[in-house]
Amino acid sequence: MKHIMVAHDLSDNAKVALQRGAQLAQQHQARLSVLYVLENHLPMPVIEKQMLTADALINQQLKDCGAQSAQVLIKMGRPAQVIVAAQQAHSVDFLVMGDHHQDSPEYFSGTTLERVLQRSAVPVLLAIEPEMMPYQRALVPLDFSLCACHALHHVFKILPDSAHIHALHVLEVAEVHGGDSDAEITWQTSLFDQLVEDERAKLPEAGPQISHELRQGELHNCLAQVIAEHKPQVLAIGKHGRGILADALLGSLAQYFLEHPPCDVLVVK
Repeated sequence: MKHIMVAHDLSDNAKVALQRGAQLAQQHQARLSVLYVLENHLPMPVIEKQMLTADALINQQLKDCGAQSAQVLIKMGRPAQVIVAAQQAHSVDFLVMGDHHQDSPEYFSGTTLERVLQRSAVPVLLAIEPEMMPYQRALVPLDFSLCACHALHHVFKILPDSAHIHALHVLEVAEVHGGDSDAEITWQTSLFDQLVEDERAKLPEAGPQISHELRQGELHNCLAQVIAEHKPQVLAIGKHGRGILADALLGSLAQYFLEHPPCDVLVVK
């Protein structure tokens, strides 16, 4: 990571995102920018007052994080569009956002977070945990898709060498047929072992330890069990984009955990 951007909306959730962005920027010696977007339909006196309020609040939070050198950007427009445009304009390669407002009538659908995730070309971290020590435990639901492998690689990059990544492949019950289920599971396990070995070979020798396992069952149930057992601090998910509909929906797994985040969630295209 070279340039981390935090999208800030002046909420307490955004403060958590800023703290995590500052921690990651310090850990990786990356540039840090904080972006606040004002809706441009407001009267000018209101806009000017909000600009001053936002600038003072964000700079105070950056001072509290020891990140006074960060750049504060205040722009006008539709938040999701401005955030995505700012990624490109400022060569941002990692975006951090706070949780959507749980009391919103739209819940997750239609939120700025969802719209940004649909359009973002860079990894997006949903930061919800107030604990700001470097991550030590990550979970990656890993299938044989390219985006899931990208999620593994990106979470490997943001974790310190002392951390641990657990990769989980779920063989859903419907995929196993008849009396050859044991042979099928053995075969799928060997394929998954090889996938992890191949992906680990692409990563630097130094870095987090990677363990992996295959479980048989329903995807969300298996993930819930592993989350309860391993207590990850960050869940890294590949965003499937098979066609317009799939991309618009983010993929059911990503959408589920963005609606019900058990910890910080990293979404990678």
